[in-house]
Amino acid sequence: MTQEKDLLLEIGMEELPISLISDIFQEWETKFTRGFREARIDYKDLEVVGTPRRMTVYLRGVAERQNPVLKEIKGPAKKVGISETGEFLEPAHAFARSQGIDLSDLVVKETERGVYIFGVKKEEGRLVEEILPLLLPRIISSLEFPRSMLWGEGQFRFVRPLRWICALWGEKEIVFEIAGVVSSRFTRGHRFLAPQPVELKEPSQYFTSLREAKVIVCQEERRKKIEEALSREEKLIGGHWLKDESLIQEVNFLVEYPDAVTGRFDSQYLKLPHRVLTTVMKHHQKYFACVDDRGELLPFFFIVLNRPREGGEKIVKGNERVLKARLEDALFFFEEDRKKPLRDRVEALDGIIFQESLGTMKQKVERLEKLARYLGEELGFDSGRIKRAEEAAHLSKADLACEMVKEFPELQGYMGRVYALLDGEEEEVAIALEEQYYPLPGEEIYPSTVAGMILSLVDKMDNIVSSFSLGRIPSGSQDPWGLRRMAQGIVNIILHCQWYLSLSPWVEKNLHLLKEQGLGGENEGIKAEVVEFLFNRLRSRLLSSGFNYSVVNAVLNTSVDDLYEAFKKIEVLEKLRRERRSFLSDIVTGFTRANNISKEFSGNGDLREDLLQEELEIELYKNLQKVEQDFNQAVAGGNYFAAFEIFYSLLPLLNQFFDQVLVMCEEKDLRENRLNLMKKVVNLWKDVADLSQVVIEGE
Repeated sequence: MTQEKDLLLEIGMEELPISLISDIFQEWETKFTRGFREARIDYKDLEVVGTPRRMTVYLRGVAERQNPVLKEIKGPAKKVGISETGEFLEPAHAFARSQGIDLSDLVVKETERGVYIFGVKKEEGRLVEEILPLLLPRIISSLEFPRSMLWGEGQFRFVRPLRWICALWGEKEIVFEIAGVVSSRFTRGHRFLAPQPVELKEPSQYFTSLREAKVIVCQEERRKKIEEALSREEKLIGGHWLKDESLIQEVNFLVEYPDAVTGRFDSQYLKLPHRVLTTVMKHHQKYFACVDDRGELLPFFFIVLNRPREGGEKIVKGNERVLKARLEDALFFFEEDRKKPLRDRVEALDGIIFQESLGTMKQKVERLEKLARYLGEELGFDSGRIKRAEEAAHLSKADLACEMVKEFPELQGYMGRVYALLDGEEEEVAIALEEQYYPLPGEEIYPSTVAGMILSLVDKMDNIVSSFSLGRIPSGSQDPWGLRRMAQGIVNIILHCQWYLSLSPWVEKNLHLLKEQGLGGENEGIKAEVVEFLFNRLRSRLLSSGFNYSVVNAVLNTSVDDLYEAFKKIEVLEKLRRERRSFLSDIVTGFTRANNISKEFSGNGDLREDLLQEELEIELYKNLQKVEQDFNQAVAGGNYFAAFEIFYSLLPLLNQFFDQVLVMCEEKDLRENRLNLMKKVVNLWKDVADLSQVVIEGE
């Protein structure tokens, strides 16, 4: 009977970079799961926990031995090892003896080189305690990070320098060495509150012992403690801590033993725009803002400590001084910026580079103004709305020349909106200055104004087209300019707005404007590449949303140029696949029969009525003329459900035609005419979908 034990592996290191922690922990879990599976070691549960200076994997119920494995060993050929009556001959007996297996474990298998006898041999698993000293360092060394460090004399790379390794399987210490650090049964407590080593007799002591050493190693427990501390502090002043998911996650991996205290600042700084205050607190100091019942800011802030709050008065005073200096700077920048209207800062964009070889921000703004007009006209908006979109484009980058944005780049767009409203600009224009950056990464917040929608679209498209024109195209996992995110933004906004919009002329207009300014590179093939890039993002969105791959391919592999139009076709086809499978199956079968028989034929569907001889082909042709008219009218109006119904009405006659009329007859003219008739059936769908690619499951 095998004995199960828990396994603990803790890697202690210098503080992890906050931006990489979620990826690192996911990588940690993935590599351990795969490593133990490949090593044939069973366990009941795997938990990954950690703090800023430790990564820990805790495996419960690890088996004592590897799982056994059955191996097939090739022996003699069947013709020499087995008689005609099926008895094993001497070569088979000798093979079995040499491998230490019974004749009952011999099997006959056919290979590429003939039929051979194989011996099935069970290989017992090794003891896990013998494997772990080799397996654990191999898994650790296999970890990959976006950024890693090389230190000391060796060639070992890791995200941060290692400081200690604690490795236990039950009561047994697993000893190995990595980068000069030897594993042991010792972990370490809080860097300042309990810096001495902590000895563990077995893994089950880990969480309790570290808690006694002022370390809460489980991130979920640590987060709960942070939220409880903040809730306690808010009650003391009658306010509410401002919920911020990204900040909670960040501070959770800045501390090991959290608590919270409250600081305050002079109420004069409340005249600063709301987000300026919260940005100064969050991005630079990691403080939580305080609001009242209406969501208005109060002159308090909450600090998450890496120690108990008792005796933290000096910490509060020090943080209040730091925040005051930051807020004083912000107030100065705000008052300086207000001395000059936003419109007067547009010319200063001539001194700000957009991208290398792509001119200045002033030149970009000039393109955006013309593109905003182009898009507004293409979408059929009235002159007033188009004018507001142009005005928004004109002011879109002006806040880059403001002191506040130079100091706090994350406020780009928001400060444009604030200053535009204070300058008396139209509200829609001002709002659009912030909305040009929507949707933000990880958020489904879209522009609320037409000007904001148009500006967001043309800004993102200009970034993509400009970069593509210089060959700066994402490849593999590399996308330093964030073009995939921008393309996804374009797709999401267009689908959200339900706007029909041809991409090719839009991209062509953008390329033309770049060429007029003498910017960008060669334009050959760029238009097609950009359009394909955008449709790939549509494909990615639909597949991740659960749309069937064959349905998506059927539409996107036709000549598509309108994202929303393509989406509507896919949506209808997917609905039919899910809800009217038999109906769709009949249509796909009818289309596929016509397509298969005519796809090698070079005709275009032009046929001669005088060559229609059979009564069925004459009737099919006449019905097809009526169906063609109604079908094309339905497609032109975007009524794709109706188009499917119309084509379905033709199927009985089409099936009769296939059953009773010989298409591939000997007479050339007659054969080609019938093939042209099939081409006419297939060509109905050329602007809708290639139905031959649709897969109906279960058929």
